[in-house]
Amino acid sequence: MDQSKRRPGRPALIDQHMIVTAALELDASGTALSMQAVADRLGVPRGTLYHHVADREEMVALVAAARLEEALDEAWMPADDADWRTWLTAFAHVMRDALLARANPIGYVLLDGAPGSRQLAQVERILHVMVRDGFTPQAGLRCLAVLAEIVQANVRAVVLRRAQGPTPAGSYLHLVRAAPEGTFPLLRAADGEQVGLDDQFAFALDVMLTGFAAHAADGR
Repeated sequence: MDQSKRRPGRPALIDQHMIVTAALELDASGTALSMQAVADRLGVPRGTLYHHVADREEMVALVAAARLEEALDEAWMPADDADWRTWLTAFAHVMRDALLARANPIGYVLLDGAPGSRQLAQVERILHVMVRDGFTPQAGLRCLAVLAEIVQANVRAVVLRRAQGPTPAGSYLHLVRAAPEGTFPLLRAADGEQVGLDDQFAFALDVMLTGFAAHAADGR
């Protein structure tokens, strides 16, 4: 392209880092993330972005990874002599808190973006603790992947509950409550003992860690 015809302020070249930086700035301002909004921020045609990211989903995943890299400082880390359960519990909670603290968290619950160097260093520390306590490196990494899935599932639920209320339309609870009296007695009993999503997260985390411990005890 003839550089003399470039609009003022338009960069001659962009890269993935510039795209993520622009998206982070938009998110910080509360602007919904879209390919067009990011392109406008950078002063380039929207099609230019596709040379560096496949689609909006990949861009959002990259932003999520960047946000976590920014949020997960070392302050959350337990003492070096703490056991693996303490480390994984702390990591799960700080990751959940970081995702829920975002201005636009609904787009950040699929963490497919490449982690940054700080996150990799923290994962290495966690794996060191897990290997010290009896896990293989391979099993430890697989456990961390499961942990991330548990966190993401709970974050999705929290975001949806914020948007739709405590009992979203279409929930099975609506069907149970509308059914004739005496039907689904166990579901009705469970309905009366609903727990909050914070408690559900703590329960899921405890069940998950218990399973990890059994897995490690089997030498797998």
